[in-house]
Amino acid sequence: MSLKSTWPYAAFGLVLSAYAIYVEHKMAHKPDDEEFSALCDIDQIGASCSNVFQLPEGRMLSYFGLVPEGSLLDVPNAMIGATYYIFWLFILPSLPVQLTLLAASLAMSSSIFLATKLVILGELCVLCWSTHLINSRLIFSAYQTFKKSTQPKKPQLKQV
Repeated sequence: MSLKSTWPYAAFGLVLSAYAIYVEHKMAHKPDDEEFSALCDIDQIGASCSNVFQLPEGRMLSYFGLVPEGSLLDVPNAMIGATYYIFWLFILPSLPVQLTLLAASLAMSSSIFLATKLVILGELCVLCWSTHLINSRLIFSAYQTFKKSTQPKKPQLKQV
C-alpha cells in the first residue's frame, strides 16, 4: 500500500480528532447544570472518552513538562492528533519518505504510551483505541514505503 492510498485512514483520524476536540471543549465549558453525553461514552460497555480526556495524560505536552501547564501550547492530545493527520494528508506526500517514517514513529510512540496508560488505569476509550489502530496502519504504510525506497533497484536488461 502506498502512502497515497492511506488518505482514508488519515481522514478518519482527523474526523475522530475533531470530535475529540469538540468533546473536550464541551466538557470544559459546559455549565454544571447541563448534561452532556458524548457519542463515545457507552455505558453498556463501560467506555467513557470524556473521562479519559480529562486525565493529566490528555495533554501530553504539559504532562511531560515540554510546555507549562495552562500555556497556549498546552493543547489536548486530540489537537496534536488533528495536526498530525492534516500533516499526513497534505504535507507528507511531498516530503522525503524518511520524514514520513519519523512523523509516523512519533505518533505511534504516543499511541503506545497512551494505550499503555489506558490499560494500566483500566479505562476504555473507543475513540482513543480507534486512533491508535489508525496510527498503527499509518506507520505500517510508512515503513513499507521506506523499505521499498531503500532497496537497491534491479538493473533492467535492454531488449535488442
